[in-house]
Amino acid sequence: MIHFENVSKFYDHQTALRNITFSVEKGDMAFITGPSGAGKSTLLKIIYLSEKPDEGSITIADWELGKIKESSIPFLRRNIGVVFQDFRLLDNRNVFDNVAMALRIRGIGEYEVKERVMEILKTVNLRHKTDGFPKTLSGGEQQRVVIARAIVGEPTILLADEPTGNLDSDTAAGITRMFKDINAKGTTVIIATHNRESFRNTGRKVFRLDNGNLVGEEIG
Repeated sequence: MIHFENVSKFYDHQTALRNITFSVEKGDMAFITGPSGAGKSTLLKIIYLSEKPDEGSITIADWELGKIKESSIPFLRRNIGVVFQDFRLLDNRNVFDNVAMALRIRGIGEYEVKERVMEILKTVNLRHKTDGFPKTLSGGEQQRVVIARAIVGEPTILLADEPTGNLDSDTAAGITRMFKDINAKGTTVIIATHNRESFRNTGRKVFRLDNGNLVGEEIG
């Protein structure tokens, strides 16, 4: 599903990632861990194609990223949901519209948009917050809106960048359970986190980054 081969990324002659090789199979759930500045976010950005590697080769599903045409990138991105660390919710839009935006930009009819958004808000236990605005929500509720927005388009891959970083332990545990439920339905999930409790005793692959290097692979 996702394969990196000797991938490196540089910023102004500083190394963000160095010779990274790893694989995540279809339907897997895996974790990328390491301290701040280790390269976790950069790795996710490369998968999502918001950054390009300077060296190495990457395959996502049947796409070879080094050969992909610019016109094909939006089609690949439709198969990838992203949960951003800073939420990136629109403060002037309510919960429904924040989630619906992911479908409306694809030109999906409003009747189907309403059905799918309401169903996904039910999944994340937020149907009662449909008309609420981001600033009226708790951190955990905002994170669930972000997850709903990421999965409403039924992506085959879900990426999450420090999804529990700003949450209390109980809320964080609930968010982690939600990712496990999403994965159980067949979505490939990759979570970048510095919190070891997120993957402890999960039985999932854990890739450890440090200073841009892949320094270990273990089972959580």
